[in-house]
Amino acid sequence: MRLRKIISIILAASAACLAFAQEEDVTKIIDNDMVAVEGGSFLMGSRDNENNETPVHEVSLNDFYILATEVTQAEYKAVIGSNFAHFKGDERPMEEVSWYDAIIFCNKLSIMSDLTPVYSLDGETDPDKWGDIPRIDADKEDKDRWNSIEWDQDADGYRLPTEAEWEYAARGGANSTGTLYSGSNVIADVAWNADTAEEVTHDVALKTPNALGLFDMSGNVWEWCWDWYGNYHISDNDNPTGADAELTGRKMRRGGSINSDAVFCRNANRASSVPELRGVDLGFRVVRSIFQENTSAPAFSASFAAKTGDNSLPILEDEDEGFDEEEDIDDFEDEE
Repeated sequence: MRLRKIISIILAASAACLAFAQEEDVTKIIDNDMVAVEGGSFLMGSRDNENNETPVHEVSLNDFYILATEVTQAEYKAVIGSNFAHFKGDERPMEEVSWYDAIIFCNKLSIMSDLTPVYSLDGETDPDKWGDIPRIDADKEDKDRWNSIEWDQDADGYRLPTEAEWEYAARGGANSTGTLYSGSNVIADVAWNADTAEEVTHDVALKTPNALGLFDMSGNVWEWCWDWYGNYHISDNDNPTGADAELTGRKMRRGGSINSDAVFCRNANRASSVPELRGVDLGFRVVRSIFQENTSAPAFSASFAAKTGDNSLPILEDEDEGFDEEEDIDDFEDEE
């Protein structure tokens, strides 16, 4: 009995040490892979395609950091403790994540990294105290509660990009060369999409990066943004954060995916979904705000350097492409 007890203690200690090492590794990996984006002004939107991409309007943004790749399954598991992706692979992007899942990841990663969590629910920043994540079939009261998540813009932790930050980064920021997709006018150079992906996700960072060194901003998986979906505002041009929740009840997703035609992988393309939705081609990447005292992140990812309107108007329909929500509800039910 004494020997068994000693063995149990040793195994428990080993597991604890391994968990600590994994936490330390993932925080270092993600920190090293954050790319510094110099803020500035750019013309957001497009006159050439969908109505919801207009009006083209000038937007100004502060400096921020953005992850060079979509969050991988290995990174997600190291932070959350589980991997429920459909297309398994450590270096593949995490998918089957709702907007709520992504928000929880951000706060947990911030806590692990000794940073101030950005998001709070009912005044609490620890996601373990938020309760169960709403499913598609959750009652309205539960969804409304989770939709009241607040963003502390003075916090230095990890968060989702705003839609404007996402598009600015996809275009290449101050280094933009005006390409249609993120890094090229040739979709096959930069994206796993319906033409090239063969209906499965692929390891991140295999395609050509854009001018900032960001991979897969076009294709592979759609990426959640912070914003609620709504019409563009010409007057909302200083670090815009999106519409009111009550307007559409849908969160922005950007970039297209393995199931998307090229038109949906354009830098300016806009799409949205209810925040509780999970899909086999729906993931995310993280950003951090840059404050004056916080300027230590590398200008280029160390790990990948070696790899070559008005709300009073009717809401314009967003692009209803990428995946069918009814199908994704079924996928979500099956994966639970």
